[in-house]
Amino acid sequence: MKKIDRYINNQVLLAMAVVLLVLAGLDFVFTLVDEVGETEGTYGLMDAIRYVMFVFPRHIYELLPMTALIGALIGLGILASSNELVVLQASGVKVMRIVWAVMKPAILVMAFGLFLGEYIAPRLELQGELDRALARGEQVALSRYGHCQRDSNEFMHFNAIDPEGVLYGVSIYRFDDQQLAGITKAETALYDDSQEGGYWVLQNGTELDFSGIGISSEGDSFAFLEKTWPVDLTPDLLKVLIIDPDKMSISDLFQYAGRFENQGQDGSAYLLSFWKKALQPLTTAALVIVAVAFIFGPLRSATMGSKVFTAICFGILFYLMQNLLSTVSLVYQLNPLIAVTVPIVFCLMFGLSLLKRLF
Repeated sequence: MKKIDRYINNQVLLAMAVVLLVLAGLDFVFTLVDEVGETEGTYGLMDAIRYVMFVFPRHIYELLPMTALIGALIGLGILASSNELVVLQASGVKVMRIVWAVMKPAILVMAFGLFLGEYIAPRLELQGELDRALARGEQVALSRYGHCQRDSNEFMHFNAIDPEGVLYGVSIYRFDDQQLAGITKAETALYDDSQEGGYWVLQNGTELDFSGIGISSEGDSFAFLEKTWPVDLTPDLLKVLIIDPDKMSISDLFQYAGRFENQGQDGSAYLLSFWKKALQPLTTAALVIVAVAFIFGPLRSATMGSKVFTAICFGILFYLMQNLLSTVSLVYQLNPLIAVTVPIVFCLMFGLSLLKRLF
């Protein structure tokens, strides 16, 4: 029996590896072609290739569930086409044993995905974005409208951050008992970590003080060349903000979701991405179960092309459902965990219902 398990493991694992190689190769080519179109000035071809190499691990991470689905379908499909599955069942091998034999390579894919998505892809993605900005001689916009951050009784807004951690377009709004007490604006802000705790140095700015007079008055205004600004916010923390939540690690997503919640801000986008990544192994397992159910059910005698086409269509349907519920979650404040788990549960129930007919 161990030889049979190993044989099925090898067939499915080889199919998954080939599928990943094909999908990743196509993705790399399309991404590179798209990035080459962005080359201009100091940002040349080698810079574009370097950038694509840095973001490529994240693309591989996103392809893994679909790879497991198509790979399992092709690997078992080859065995079914050569009647090897019929022979195995005739010799007394249970369907659930075959299912478990297929799940072992899928578990390897899950473990690889967790390692890649947590430790490799986010760090390389961040470095790639910063290197790209440096090569193009520009700052990295935190978002279309900049980034807002709250710290105690201060609300801060930054337009951009460069690869060296310099902030541009800094605005600080200070409140006292829910009343605006002052506004500080600066062209740039540099972080000084020479002392314990560290602090920011605001440069070339103005400060408007409303303390004790209210905002109906003009307030006291004065300009400054440099001004220290102690705040619990480091450049490393801010650099992560140039990465979309879907491109961050699980631990960073959990940290930021908690940080936004503690500050009374909306961290639902981070929670949504957190649950997507945390439950990706379950997504992979559900898709593999569907692939096995298809082989033993409606696609047993289908051609290989039909099997691959069906797998791709089902995978697209799954991601469309997940993306739709994700949008609904963000717009209508639906629990992110529900938005992520509903497609997975549907997929599991569909696959298990097909397998149940075999018993």
